[in-house]
Amino acid sequence: MVVKTYSSLDALPKSYVDLFEKSSIHWYDFSLPWFRNFERTALDEGDKVRIYGVERNPGGNAPIAALATRFNEKPEGLFSGTQLSSLSNFYTITFSPLYDSGADGSEEATAAIARAIVADNHKWDRVELRPLDPNSPVYSCLANSFRAAGMVVQKYFCFGNWYLATAGLSYPEYFKALPSAMQNTINRKTKKLNKTGSARVEIVTGTENLEPTIQAYEKIYLSSWKRPEPYPHFVSGLIRAFVERGWLRMGVIYIDDQPVASQIWIVNSGKATIYKLGQDQRYDEFSAGSILTARLMEHVLEVDRVQEVDFGSGDDPYKKNWLPQRRERWGILAMNPRSVAGCIGIVRNVGGRATKNAWRAVRERLRNNKSAPHKST
Repeated sequence: MVVKTYSSLDALPKSYVDLFEKSSIHWYDFSLPWFRNFERTALDEGDKVRIYGVERNPGGNAPIAALATRFNEKPEGLFSGTQLSSLSNFYTITFSPLYDSGADGSEEATAAIARAIVADNHKWDRVELRPLDPNSPVYSCLANSFRAAGMVVQKYFCFGNWYLATAGLSYPEYFKALPSAMQNTINRKTKKLNKTGSARVEIVTGTENLEPTIQAYEKIYLSSWKRPEPYPHFVSGLIRAFVERGWLRMGVIYIDDQPVASQIWIVNSGKATIYKLGQDQRYDEFSAGSILTARLMEHVLEVDRVQEVDFGSGDDPYKKNWLPQRRERWGILAMNPRSVAGCIGIVRNVGGRATKNAWRAVRERLRNNKSAPHKST
């Protein structure tokens, strides 16, 4: 196995496209359109992309794994050090190294990536990968591989993800299983909305009427309780990228031709994610958001026949009423005990015996530096 690094998605050999395509079967945020949109719209100033590719032969002819990361060339703070992070942020529901499921050696590839990161010329003080599935073999393999390469590893909780297995479930069956208070609210508010005589629900799955629907979503988002998007072009870029793949399910409720609620759902490989919600608070009396969730749920169960629905990131109390099962996403922080910045990270995040061992390694390194002969110039 050979590990090569690439400075952007465009720099990857064409053979990597197939690797991303196979990985997207598992989660939409493993796909190339996802990462391309992220690279284009969600990087911070000074961020650089770095992709570690594991190949059977040099030249990218047979890639079997890839890890998409980023780093900032100008870290802030005297002791902030150099940090390598996953190409992810709060928009990401699940992150992972990507593997060719048809090739053997995923554990070997993971270990090779960890060794390559630790041996990188950038001399990373910290490596942070998130949000990962803690129940996947990849999670433990990454942690163990970084430890074996000499890093101090801390695992940590990121967020909860509420979901429901829906294989063979019809919408009437699903609705009947909702809490009775929710059923009553949805039925009552739907009647109230219909009585206006000017309300309509639109569900967009293709390019027709897409741009007005994006404008409606953005208008609603600005009128809702949500904070402004820190990366204002990410969501619209994702919508346009995913509609081309047939993954978009976007709903809007209008009253008197004014958009009052909007939701973005992503359907891929039999799974649906409730990704973004927005509701104009001036129309709260209609509970338009709940009505729209019910309508889109009906669509993905009756039309798309999905096997699972999830509610993205976060443990907001209302989510478990819609989707009562819960799983978690965790992160991995690997810190370099051979650097001052890495040791500071260990002190802050681990403590105890790991801290003592880290400082012992630093003192040993300083002693070796002092005893080494110096060349005069």
